Amino acid sequence: MKQQYGTTRRFAVAVAVTLAVTGGGPAVPAFAMPPAAAPAASDAPRDAISVPPGTVALSGGPTGYLTRHKEGETEVYTWTRYADGVRTRLPGGKYEADPGTDTVVRIDGTTRTFLDMATGEELVSYDLAAHGETGDIVSVAYRGTTLVVERQVDGKWEVHLIDKDDRGQDVERKVTGLPDTWWWRGEQNSDPSTLMLRGFVSPDGTGGQNLAFVDLATASVTATHAVLNAANWITPVAGSRTRAVWQERDATGKTVLAVARRDSPEVARTTWAREARGNPLAFGVTDDWVVYGNSWAFGAWNAEGLRDLTARSLTTDETFPLLAHATSVVQAADGGLIATGGTVEHGEGVYRITPGANGGRPAVSVLATTGVPTALTARSEPQAPSGVVDLDAADGKVPFSWTLDRPGALVTLKVVHTASRATGTLRTWQEPGGPSEFRLDWDGFLSKFPAYAGAYTWTMTAEPRNGIGPAVERTGSFVVAPRAPSRHDFDGNGSPDVFGRSSLGFLYLYDVGQLRQLTHDEPARRTLIGGGWNAYDQIVRRSTGLVARDKDGVLWSYEGKGGGTLTPRKRVGGGWNVYAKLTSGSDLTGDGRDDLVATDRAGVLWLHPARADGTFAARRKVGGGWGVYHQIAATGNIGGAAASDVVARDKDGVLWLYLGKGDGTFAPRSKIGGGWRNLRVIGAGDVDGDGKNDLVSVNWADYSPTYLGIRRGTDQWKTPFEAVLSPSGQFLDVPPLF
Repeated sequence: MKQQYGTTRRFAVAVAVTLAVTGGGPAVPAFAMPPAAAPAASDAPRDAISVPPGTVALSGGPTGYLTRHKEGETEVYTWTRYADGVRTRLPGGKYEADPGTDTVVRIDGTTRTFLDMATGEELVSYDLAAHGETGDIVSVAYRGTTLVVERQVDGKWEVHLIDKDDRGQDVERKVTGLPDTWWWRGEQNSDPSTLMLRGFVSPDGTGGQNLAFVDLATASVTATHAVLNAANWITPVAGSRTRAVWQERDATGKTVLAVARRDSPEVARTTWAREARGNPLAFGVTDDWVVYGNSWAFGAWNAEGLRDLTARSLTTDETFPLLAHATSVVQAADGGLIATGGTVEHGEGVYRITPGANGGRPAVSVLATTGVPTALTARSEPQAPSGVVDLDAADGKVPFSWTLDRPGALVTLKVVHTASRATGTLRTWQEPGGPSEFRLDWDGFLSKFPAYAGAYTWTMTAEPRNGIGPAVERTGSFVVAPRAPSRHDFDGNGSPDVFGRSSLGFLYLYDVGQLRQLTHDEPARRTLIGGGWNAYDQIVRRSTGLVARDKDGVLWSYEGKGGGTLTPRKRVGGGWNVYAKLTSGSDLTGDGRDDLVATDRAGVLWLHPARADGTFAARRKVGGGWGVYHQIAATGNIGGAAASDVVARDKDGVLWLYLGKGDGTFAPRSKIGGGWRNLRVIGAGDVDGDGKNDLVSVNWADYSPTYLGIRRGTDQWKTPFEAVLSPSGQFLDVPPLF
């Protein structure tokens, strides 16, 4: 057996670098422990120091605490004193600790060396290879100068304690009284005289976990407890000088807090009000308080469940938050805890949780900060439009971007038209591990409504996905330039409109660009033109306005003047009650103005060429036989030639195309297709912005809901529209559209 003597000696060679207090301090020579600091009252910590990002606390002793962080792929271990904040970097390798003490254990292959960080002395060293084959023995815990190992004997795992005798030779003792369990591991425990173990039952179909308390002096078990319903998950466990506390589940799967006093076999179990299932807990106990929180909360992608590191009284069930979150909690020497986590005020770092006086609330103080904010912050100001924005030149895409300090955010962009208060909202987020730059392209729509020209404000709001801390907000403004003129666009937003007259005679303007995207539970935005429109028995849309016939047969003309308004009406003339049907919206004579065609009650179609003053010239006969059609609609050019066209639907629901020749006459009709019996067709111009006139259809009967479909134009006279309807809208409380 290899013998290693336990006489204490300075471990100057074990210390590679000592770091002065952040913010300036006396340099400390390498390869030497810094001199002991003057005693401070109750070892109260000085102001918080700075530590590298990613620092994690591993243990807390009477005079300092052990942390770990990464530099590249290398793990770096550092001991920091409470009193003066001096940080001592330990030489390369792995280190573990005896919770609640100043003892740090250096792991070098099979060797475990105990170091007293308060004095700079090497206490004792053990070589696992001296106690069996490497694969048959593993270290599971450290208490004082005792090495706790699990070793395989005759195919079973046993827990043994290894100490030094007076001559410095290893003495190994088997722990007696342990339940028959597959394997064991040590747990956080602030009582230096007792070892707390958690055992996992052999995976033979029964499963389960046990807790055992071991008296180090006698190497015997003093108490055991079964963890209920824990066959398939690892429960968090913590121990203090007086209690053991752990989480388990009842038979229904609810989260249960189990508490056992060390001097009693009884276990008190209460159902937690806050569910923690599915998330690992940062867990600890200090005096009469249990401390817990979701250790994944900082990187969580939803704000549900546990977030705060919470303290709960074991006597009154009072709860209150300690930190905004914690990734780990370890025992400290004073019966308190040291947590790695963060607060909105101080950011990420290492925090000390001190027991309250007379069982009162524990207190929190910050030991070290990493400089990483706990709350979501912006790395830069948003890249957003300002000045004048030309949606036509931008092809309807206005870019916004914002770089935050992490990808875990939900970013919302609200764009508001100042005059109408119409609002468009966009949201985006990143996948875990994704970039922290968030991009949003505003498409020029406001709640599916094509945007008006005019002044706008924008607001970008970044909300933390983990629910920790406040949202971050930025605002700005820009102006949308007037859109290029577009046929059938009466409000200047570049999208065709349709009209609707209510039963009370109110005339409204609706945007086809919005209607085609609505679902049945979404309201349609409308612009009120005015009342009194029940005075007319026919209202006919044109590409630039309306014509309406009153009950006395007088025809009136209205011109659009932008912003969703019309000019005062202008009298065209009387005698128009000789016609059964009127339609307009196509330039049939090649002069650039919308002409009017009408069928009389004998089925003869007449053409009234448009004049520049909004009136119409004397009629010209086109031909007879038009009485077979239930509806005639002017569509503009849909056949691909220069002249405009009309479509007509017969009583059997067949839609026919009449190609205009440009001289007020038409080519022989060609069949578009059947199935149009219950539909009203509307020539509304280019709906989808591809430069081709489309055809809008709505259900003929005047009832709710209204179904709106779009047939995309092809500019091919043989097949003027696509066979399949593009995405259609469905909406309620909309009057008959035309």
